[in-house]
Amino acid sequence: MVLNMKILHIIDSAYFETHKKTISEFILALSHENVEQKIYTVEGAELGWVKTLCEIKNWKISKSGKIKTLSNRIKTWLLLSSFHPDIIIKYGKSARDIAWETGGVQVSFLNEKENLSSFENTDYIMTNIEDVLLFAKSHGYSGSRSFLLPPFMYVYDNNVPVDKRTYFIPEKAKIVYIAGTFLKNIGFERAFDSIGIVSDTYFFIVGSGPDEEYVKDYASRVNIKARSRFIPEIEKSFISASVAEFSFLPFDDSELSKYILESMMQKKLVITVKNSQSEEFVVDGQTGFFVEKNDNYLIKKKLKEIMSLSNEERQKIADAGFEVAKNYLHQKVISGYLQMFEELIKKYNSRKNLLNN
Repeated sequence: MVLNMKILHIIDSAYFETHKKTISEFILALSHENVEQKIYTVEGAELGWVKTLCEIKNWKISKSGKIKTLSNRIKTWLLLSSFHPDIIIKYGKSARDIAWETGGVQVSFLNEKENLSSFENTDYIMTNIEDVLLFAKSHGYSGSRSFLLPPFMYVYDNNVPVDKRTYFIPEKAKIVYIAGTFLKNIGFERAFDSIGIVSDTYFFIVGSGPDEEYVKDYASRVNIKARSRFIPEIEKSFISASVAEFSFLPFDDSELSKYILESMMQKKLVITVKNSQSEEFVVDGQTGFFVEKNDNYLIKKKLKEIMSLSNEERQKIADAGFEVAKNYLHQKVISGYLQMFEELIKKYNSRKNLLNN
């Protein structure tokens, strides 16, 4: 069971501009009913992007929902003395320069190789990049003082209204959500070959990858480019599966489970292919649907069958998928992060007791 926990994020505004996607997804991944989080910025900059995220439905980033600014240690203490965080996570040099002297484990988030001489106010270093971990260990943060974060598994659960006119889509048109890594031969070909049969529909295609131009070109070749809107990965927190009628994810993608979870958390119907990732969440006809991998005729046939179901029948299946995703996220992802921090607090307290004795 995850204990109540307070996490304070202190963010250097320039560092955030460089690493906004990674930092935001990590903070969002810590969302939990037993966690109160606050974000503060250094050097007076306003993080408009994070402010917008704070307004998104179901994102409990802090009870006040406010972003404040830090400029010096006295102001830091005055603003935050009543918060008493268990974990203080610092992002960037000006954030690390702030000494926190009222308790709590001070952790620096490191996403690139930096001069570690400015880390005197840091108890631990955490990173999501293996090369950076090896760098930290070779520069004084050996043993358990530096650690690799598990892969981020934040699932965008926003419900931001989308003005279809911004994407030149008729107001009454339906949208299908397609998301994956832009690579050849993982399934975009079968997706585009078959989805065109769904009439009066536009496609939000979210992703990034080395074969992006190939994927866009293939959409042109099968005559769905005019109805396709390619959304850069960085905009994903604003354009999610919440805008769609259903999610079409027929991919052999290493991140397929993330996209399935995202859609299910939006209570959207998931149509995907059967593999080790999807079978953890989808029971055909009960929590989603499977389509064949290598037969476009059968894929189109299955799509027609699904579209022939009533809205109520499709939503019942989507609601069942939501329950599966919610239980998975609570048990295996979010709780895992927070248990990791609980262990960090225990290690910190043990080390502090040894130094004091």
